[in-house]
Amino acid sequence: MIEDTIIEAENRARLAEDRAKSRALQLAREQGYHRLALAIDRPDAPGVSSAQLKLWSTDPTLFDQAG
Repeated sequence: MIEDTIIEAENRARLAEDRAKSRALQLAREQGYHRLALAIDRPDAPGVSSAQLKLWSTDPTLFDQAG
């Protein structure tokens, strides 16, 4: 009887761990899809001066000449 209770508890713990892993994987997928969507639909920043630092710079060599 005690042995059966221990086995049941271990099985429940294993099942809970599997569910947690599944939820973590789903969350990671959703975060990845969100990042991909942001990278694809990167918004333009109208009205921003070209001298102002921007999150999505159009000049990939901004710091190359900072000798």
